[in-house]
Amino acid sequence: MTETEATGYDGLASRLVPEDELGEFLLDCFGIAERELFVGHADRVNDYLRDVPQDVAFAAFCTYEQVWGDFAMLFDVGIEGRLVNRVGRREFVERFAAHFDTFVLYGDTEPPGLWTMILADGSCLRVVLDEEGGRFVLCAATAPVPGLPDVRVDEGLWQIR
Repeated sequence: MTETEATGYDGLASRLVPEDELGEFLLDCFGIAERELFVGHADRVNDYLRDVPQDVAFAAFCTYEQVWGDFAMLFDVGIEGRLVNRVGRREFVERFAAHFDTFVLYGDTEPPGLWTMILADGSCLRVVLDEEGGRFVLCAATAPVPGLPDVRVDEGLWQIR
């Protein structure tokens, strides 16, 4: 039997999720024990881990930080291979978006310069993003984005290979 490799699920969310809520979601989503999870602000990881023995391994290791523009939060969740088998990348993003009533941008198999975005209702869009210095702004999407009426709609983004 082949072991699934560890990976990371990263993305941008339109809502800044409180750390305790994020932790509760990850525990439930991956079905792991509290001792198997690390959640912390990206700028304070060393402070959080100061008293944790170096040989401790977390099944899920999540960092987050606040960003600006059309998104409020960047997250990065490193997970063990066994968790990949429980919850795939797309399913994780769909659960995150629905649970926190937010839209989530992530990378999947899109052509360069395009991203996938999942809305809270599960709808999937392809989008173009402009990023500069922690500010993330949607330039175009394949359908209207709730709460962002100025984002240009371009259904042709689906045709780009």
